[in-house]
Amino acid sequence: MGVKLFLVSIGTVERSRDFAKETQFPTDLLFADPANALYDALGLVKGVGVTFLSIDTPLAIKKRIDEDRTGDLMEIMPRWKPWLPPKSDQGLQQGGMFMFEGDRTAFTHYDPSTSAHADLQALLSKASALTAADCGTDACEVPPPRPPQGR
Repeated sequence: MGVKLFLVSIGTVERSRDFAKETQFPTDLLFADPANALYDALGLVKGVGVTFLSIDTPLAIKKRIDEDRTGDLMEIMPRWKPWLPPKSDQGLQQGGMFMFEGDRTAFTHYDPSTSAHADLQALLSKASALTAADCGTDACEVPPPRPPQGR
């Protein structure tokens, strides 16, 4: 669709390389944020309550189970290596997902708690709509968005 996906992760460059190796995510699209600078600048939430006590967490996990989207999690768990992030409170950090069209924010999602991630289909639909608008509905053919299998 002509969209680039970048991932910014808490932790060190070395740990991000481990992630890329495990997931085959391209290292040139992966950035480490050991100081938590971007997460803090975006106002992404963190804390004990949102990490362990939010109702959003079990509801998100239940939805993932109900939709049979646990394959990737089950596959990685036997190989997962516990680690300590550079800053102690980063273990309580929640993420988010943002899409930009030039300097305009086209999609925003702040994870309210652990596992309560953005709806990938909504993100792909937005990307598809932006691509169609950029090239005109008759000027180019845009395939329908399809999320990766097992996610």
